[in-house]
Amino acid sequence: MIETTINSQTINCLKEEELARMLKNTEFDEKYAVQIFNFFTDVPLQDIAKFAMRHRIPDETLLRYYETIVKELYPNPELEEMLGDVGGSV
Repeated sequence: MIETTINSQTINCLKEEELARMLKNTEFDEKYAVQIFNFFTDVPLQDIAKFAMRHRIPDETLLRYYETIVKELYPNPELEEMLGDVGGSV
């Protein structure tokens, strides 16, 4: 489900495992910019939560990635609310 949503507008296919690795390491590859932004804006919150649990990505890591790379260009208030009690910095 995640792969279908994040890759729907692109030619390059970003696999779930690679996205998880990038999020854990706070890495941004411009080749996958659309997929990364789609993850934080188009994927339903419950699916983001399941993805994070499946790949053992702490909420703090998701929040850090979102605030560092995504928020300025594509803010997602619902995601901020979901992760808001994690660090208190959103």
